[in-house]
Amino acid sequence: VSGGGPYRIPPDNPFVDEPGARPEIYAYGLRNPWRFTFDRETGDPWAGDVGQNSWEEVDRIVAGGNYGWNIMEGFACYLGPPCDQTGLQLPRAAYNHDDGECSVIGGYVYHGEAMPELRGWLIYADYCNGKVWALNARIDDPPVLLTDSEYQITSFTELPNGELRLVTFDSILVLRRQQ
Repeated sequence: VSGGGPYRIPPDNPFVDEPGARPEIYAYGLRNPWRFTFDRETGDPWAGDVGQNSWEEVDRIVAGGNYGWNIMEGFACYLGPPCDQTGLQLPRAAYNHDDGECSVIGGYVYHGEAMPELRGWLIYADYCNGKVWALNARIDDPPVLLTDSEYQITSFTELPNGELRLVTFDSILVLRRQQ
């Protein structure tokens, strides 16, 4: 944040000139985002959005986007059908809690050299069961499970060279291809 006063609102924010709207708002309808990131090559913003009861989601954030909370949770109607999805940005990926998942941990779009097959893929995880997925950030394909670890992943770090580390409460783990 820079500029005069306590902060500055970018002039191209989607609600700057909307009567009755808060000009600070860029997007809305997220429940509890855990880890925003910006793709270092495209500038695209991404977020892991923690669900309420049943679904976790990953969103590519667009200016003025309404991500549907509390109409939707993941791809499901939160309050039950019917629910009007008109104008909502549906998640890029979502998963339920059927296999012990409970809280999405948003990650980074990978731009390292150690795993060239994952360049341009968003890497994210779940806190409760340690699963780590990759989602192709360029095309609309389903996510791929990379590993099912025993760790409670709390965050990610990105090194200057684009390599990623997974963070737990007591360690930092290297994200790399199995030998």
